[in-house]
Amino acid sequence: MQELFFELLRVAIGQLDCLSRGPSAQEWHDIYQTARRHGLVGVCYKGIERLFEFGLRVPHDLSLDWMADAEELREEQELYNSRCRKLVSKLTERKIRATAMNGLGMRLHSDDELPHFVQATAIDVFVDCSMDRAIKFARQTGQEEIQCRYTSLALHAWENTPVNLCYRVLSARNTFVNRRMQKWFMQNKDLMFSPCEDDLYVPSLMMNAVCMLQTFQQRLLSGKATMGFLLDYFFVLSQLQGDFQPFKDGANLSATLQTLGLTQFAAGVMWVMQKTLGLARQYMLCEPSEEEGRFILRCLMARKRSYRHLLLHYPMEMIWPSR
Repeated sequence: MQELFFELLRVAIGQLDCLSRGPSAQEWHDIYQTARRHGLVGVCYKGIERLFEFGLRVPHDLSLDWMADAEELREEQELYNSRCRKLVSKLTERKIRATAMNGLGMRLHSDDELPHFVQATAIDVFVDCSMDRAIKFARQTGQEEIQCRYTSLALHAWENTPVNLCYRVLSARNTFVNRRMQKWFMQNKDLMFSPCEDDLYVPSLMMNAVCMLQTFQQRLLSGKATMGFLLDYFFVLSQLQGDFQPFKDGANLSATLQTLGLTQFAAGVMWVMQKTLGLARQYMLCEPSEEEGRFILRCLMARKRSYRHLLLHYPMEMIWPSR
């Protein structure tokens, strides 16, 4: 079933014409549940629509539920986009430079309809200010209880839309790696503010290529990684088309990944994206590693995080407490 799920994703994004075989009714149900778990109900439904011409049909009742979920998700993502713009506008009014992060930032300047069917779980906005200034802004909105983490605070701007104000983008559990990350980010911070439209900023594609990779690593270690986030990352790399420019500090992509301690992990992620989404070799950050990739894929698709397996595979990350 898992391979059929990946095939359906490749059909949806135009990397494959048809499934290798017609799923059974139970397999369709399992694919649907997997798509829901990974925030990809809408994207997979687009794949189902493309399969109509090949005579492949989802069981009728399931198809109706799937279609309703896809439409509900589309409306929810439009709400997220609208609220993200409003939040950035309020921050700008308070003289705080802000930019939409991760998949949501990528979608705000994408003309392609498909990325808007990837479910966003929160509005993540980077604010170019101190933690104290971010807290002050949260209090100015009327929020009394502030929950601060190392990288961000939760802003209770809307009842049904989680919002994170991020005053740091990168973070590693390993203290020594984290110091290098913070230094690198400060040298390249201006790349977080690429003009989009109507005074809206998003990270440059190169900045997103690095920051989303590191965010995915942290989500994997905490058991919160999904294929939905990886599909957002696929769209970023597809837009880059292998045009990896040097960063502000003059370092090329390979040197940057080494500085940030992401070389091995990046190689594994490239294999996963090739295996599951059909990412072209010329779009990859580096040579793929099957051994690393298979481990990442097992963790990604597991229903529960295996702390022991992660500790054995990433000991220098897992022995440090999460931030």
